[in-house]
Amino acid sequence: MNRNRPATIRDVAERAGVSTKTVSRVMNRDGYVAEGTRARVLAAIAALSYRPNPAAQSLRRASSRSIAVVVEDISEPFAAQVTLAVEHAVDDGTVVIVSSSLGDPVREAEILATLAARQIDGVVLAPTRTPRPRLLRWMGRTAVVCVDRPLPGERTDVVLSDNGRGMQDAVEHLLAQGHRRIAYVGDAPEVFAEAERLEGYRAALASHGVAEDRALIYERQPDAERTRRHLAWLAQLPYPPTAFVSGNSLSTLAMIRAGFDAGAASFIAFDDFPLAEVVCGGVNVVAQDAAALGTEATHTLLRRIANDDAPVKASRIATQLILR
Repeated sequence: MNRNRPATIRDVAERAGVSTKTVSRVMNRDGYVAEGTRARVLAAIAALSYRPNPAAQSLRRASSRSIAVVVEDISEPFAAQVTLAVEHAVDDGTVVIVSSSLGDPVREAEILATLAARQIDGVVLAPTRTPRPRLLRWMGRTAVVCVDRPLPGERTDVVLSDNGRGMQDAVEHLLAQGHRRIAYVGDAPEVFAEAERLEGYRAALASHGVAEDRALIYERQPDAERTRRHLAWLAQLPYPPTAFVSGNSLSTLAMIRAGFDAGAASFIAFDDFPLAEVVCGGVNVVAQDAAALGTEATHTLLRRIANDDAPVKASRIATQLILR
């Protein structure tokens, strides 16, 4: 530090080994700060004879009173429910900005850069399947909480469904009905939730001493015609499957369009979807709690905005097996 100039809040932060936001919270008595951390900051302030600049202090306390929700497609029912939960979880004075990346990682990066430039307080982000590397370099100090899937290579708070446990519940139910040849129809293997759900499928088989048959596992981006061909191939196996599970609602819809009887008792779909209770006489599902995901993501974001030094947190929201 140059002793010919007054100490700055950054000098205090560096001496205390904390962020400038933590120094600000100590001075403003705003939010929780651990006693040991508070003591270090006060000691650094005293040692450097730091005197805050009232104008700068006022700017630091400013808040845009706005957060954003960025999802892949706001018209998709799951994303719409998460977004609505976020809007219900904030107070009346906070504006929620909603945007869709449309699954385009370039558009996603541009949206986040624009939001950061507007100095919003934070973002609830449902990342695209293949986000751009180091995506958060555009965000600066803007808080980000991911929902539904994490952001590869980035350390952020994240709120997820308990994908593995949900799929395990579905497969264990079918095993309890006496099925041993259970086919898994899922999404592309690079999809985050796909890996967790397939692991749940395998865990259920292993827990019941059932050997995994790789021929019964299908992982491809959902497509009705390709799914139809795969189902026909499964049917001609010497020992065809007697039960099925799907990895997500898109896979389920591809199966239905391919002519599959989704209303059969021997089928359980992961993800509820509109009219699932009436399609094919009612479809058994593992339902994600979109409202709880959105609410927890919002509360996590607000905590992160208040305390950017808090440890990164991963939360899991339970799923529910619904038998129709």
